[in-house]
Amino acid sequence: MREPRVDTLPSSALPWLQVSFQSLASLDWGTFLTLASAGLVSWHYIRAKKAARLPPGPRGLPLVGNVLDAPTEQHWLKFAELGDVWGEISSLTVFGQTMIIVNSVKVAEDLLDVRGANFSDRAVIPMAGELCGFNNALILSQYGDRVRKERKLFHQLFGTQAATAQFALLLSEEIHNLLRNIAKNPSELIEEIRRTTAGITLRIAYGYHLRERPERDPLLEMYETAGQNFSQLTAPGAFLVDIMPFLRYWPEWLPGGGFKATARKWSKQLHGTVDAGLEYVKNQMAGGAAETSFMSTLLEEKSHEDYLIKWAAVSIQEGGSDTSAAQIEAFFLAMSLYPEVQRKAQEELDRVVGTDRLPDLSDRPQLPYVNALCKEVFRWHVASPIGIPHRTREDYIYHREGDMEPLLIPKNSLIMTNIWKMTHDPERYADPMVFNPDRFIATETKEAELDPAQICFGYGRRICPGKLLGDTAVFMACSAILSVFNVSKPQENGVLLEPQLGQASGTVSHPLPFKCVVEPRDARALGLIRGG
Repeated sequence: MREPRVDTLPSSALPWLQVSFQSLASLDWGTFLTLASAGLVSWHYIRAKKAARLPPGPRGLPLVGNVLDAPTEQHWLKFAELGDVWGEISSLTVFGQTMIIVNSVKVAEDLLDVRGANFSDRAVIPMAGELCGFNNALILSQYGDRVRKERKLFHQLFGTQAATAQFALLLSEEIHNLLRNIAKNPSELIEEIRRTTAGITLRIAYGYHLRERPERDPLLEMYETAGQNFSQLTAPGAFLVDIMPFLRYWPEWLPGGGFKATARKWSKQLHGTVDAGLEYVKNQMAGGAAETSFMSTLLEEKSHEDYLIKWAAVSIQEGGSDTSAAQIEAFFLAMSLYPEVQRKAQEELDRVVGTDRLPDLSDRPQLPYVNALCKEVFRWHVASPIGIPHRTREDYIYHREGDMEPLLIPKNSLIMTNIWKMTHDPERYADPMVFNPDRFIATETKEAELDPAQICFGYGRRICPGKLLGDTAVFMACSAILSVFNVSKPQENGVLLEPQLGQASGTVSHPLPFKCVVEPRDARALGLIRGG
């Protein structure tokens, strides 16, 4: 009778087992508990990942996903509508690309501030980045040593109030020029604003002074073109190759390949602009005529390669000029719509500063209402309504406070922060569509509402490095303008013309075209405008 078969391990396995059991037996309890805890955490993470689902959102179609739900213009309004239906965090998937829509300050802080290490990369935008070259600029660079170096340089330049104060005289000079030009040519208000903000950033970055009007300024035109191209290139879904990256290999001569010619043209324009700024400063330094600037200082130090310096400089110019212009334009619109706010700010300026000089940065602590007005400009009109998308480096399981259901944010997801929605959330800001600086002034019966600077300049490791400079420039411009001008709605046949409200689509969003009347307050104001 055969004995029942007993399966045994091959003799070759026994030494391994003996070593393993001996190693396990020799572990101290601290090491054992550490390994056991790590294993338990890993098991829970794997289990949570299997159980987690994407943040809620509309059901998509086969293959193309939510292509019909993805907005093509005024993305902030569509994303806000998604938030009303699906909550403070939702998702869309278009051709396999997951977009996480964040409509809440709390969720944005949870993901981008607290867990910034995983959410600090940028979206890979083939058309703007690889094909046109904007991936060389800080705003689209993937997070790493190069980004940290540039941000450190920017922090040294204008990352503190003390550092920003060094630009007070420069800002005063350029803003005074703006006052003169508006008085001479009020019908070209928007052009004068944009010229001024560009002039400020060109001086800071390169020590470059704009040519006097009416002479054409070729360097300014180059930077304006590059900025306009960037805004078009980074609008979500602007080019099909951004949705289907494999199209970058599509032959230009086939139907649909025309974007390649556009990319080649815009790439040449961008690189020519960046190199022109570098060559200008080098030529000025060689001739002993260079004004101290970000670029001249670094070139003299010889501590960084030209590549980093020239792309950092263009980030200063492009990053600060257009956004500040959009805010100052919105200020003029608000003043025409809310004359009582304008009068209240002017009364404070006349009382604190007087009528024989323009306000300067040292007056700011004594001007609480004008300060509140500037905060309201940033909140009421968000210059970058959805910012620049962040990108997730690794899968992340998000557990919302008070919600037991985990949410999966997959690797390479785009995080779209709806800053416009956050600054117009009626649960945070009373009557959010109304321009009301008093919301930021605490009284015995109410607290001040949240400072929009905590929202408008982005989050985490990609927060705008020039936020203090931008805030200072807007304050100095708005306070100077209010000191000497009255702003009002235009009239036609005795009837006031109401402006069209809203914002234009684009990465940097300006107010929709509007008209207003800008006049000196009195002869005294006209004298200040014309004075040195």
